[in-house]
Amino acid sequence: MILVTGATGLLGSHVVVDLLRSGYEVRAMYREESRKEVVFRLLKFYYPEEDTSLAAKLSWFQGDILDLSDVEESLMGIDKVVHCAALVSFHRRDFNALFKVNRQGTANLVNFALSSEVKQFVYVSSTAAIGSDSVHTDGLKRESNSWNPNDEVSGYSLSKFSAEKEVWRAAEEGLPVSIVNPSVMFGPGSWEESSLTIFRTLNIGLKFYTGGSNAFVDVRDVSSLILKLIETEKTGERYLVTGTNIPFRELFDRICRQLHVKAPSVEAGPFLTGLAWRLSGAWGRFTGTRPTITKESARSSQGKSAFSNEKLLRDFPEFTFTDLEDTIETTIRGRMNEL
Repeated sequence: MILVTGATGLLGSHVVVDLLRSGYEVRAMYREESRKEVVFRLLKFYYPEEDTSLAAKLSWFQGDILDLSDVEESLMGIDKVVHCAALVSFHRRDFNALFKVNRQGTANLVNFALSSEVKQFVYVSSTAAIGSDSVHTDGLKRESNSWNPNDEVSGYSLSKFSAEKEVWRAAEEGLPVSIVNPSVMFGPGSWEESSLTIFRTLNIGLKFYTGGSNAFVDVRDVSSLILKLIETEKTGERYLVTGTNIPFRELFDRICRQLHVKAPSVEAGPFLTGLAWRLSGAWGRFTGTRPTITKESARSSQGKSAFSNEKLLRDFPEFTFTDLEDTIETTIRGRMNEL
């Protein structure tokens, strides 16, 4: 049986569906009862004629990766683990929470996995945990990059990098591990959470774009790689899973074209985004709400990041990435409203 943590998130729900469809027994770990609906909707979206029979084969486990008794119980009878659960935030006030969930939660899982019958542990990290120092000069970040402690990185990046250290520590103690580092993921899900809020914002109407760039990938591709790692039992490796390196403006244009709305047309430079996060912070303090723009997110919007997926394609030559246009279309068609 395979345990999937964060089973109701964008990636976790896809991993659950893919594993079920491939015939595996799955135990899905979740926190809120209402969130189970995400998996049921996804099964109906992809496999409307099989959704009921597939859902019947799924076992649920309500628990928290910070609760040691929950973690121990969730791993009973488990052969393999796909650890998707994580906290994503770019708010300074969440710094301690990020380390608590992402690093300590991961440490809890690998520690109990070491003392159980777990034969493979797949950890879902992020491109945010990839270092900036490289021997290459093409500007692409790779798995081999070194972490530079002088980098201006977010609390989220630090927490995921630290979580990876816990995974590699467990590997040295005998746990067979694999790590995947996805870029920003799109796919069927709620536009009120995670990276899919980009679609909601553009659909409502956005005037400004920034000069930055990043890598974007179909969530189905990330889940597909995880399934390959499970099937081949390939361990000891770390893979960047990045589909398309693209400037934000071009990405916004492509999404808006399929949404049939006007694309952002005014560039917001560093001064304007700097002003925006300061005003957002001041408004948040005045109203007692969380600012919609933070210093870290503003800095990220101006940064130019590009990643190489050559290692993945070398080790899995039959692997193909979904075309970005297809990803956008599926994300729009698979929008989940109220959850």
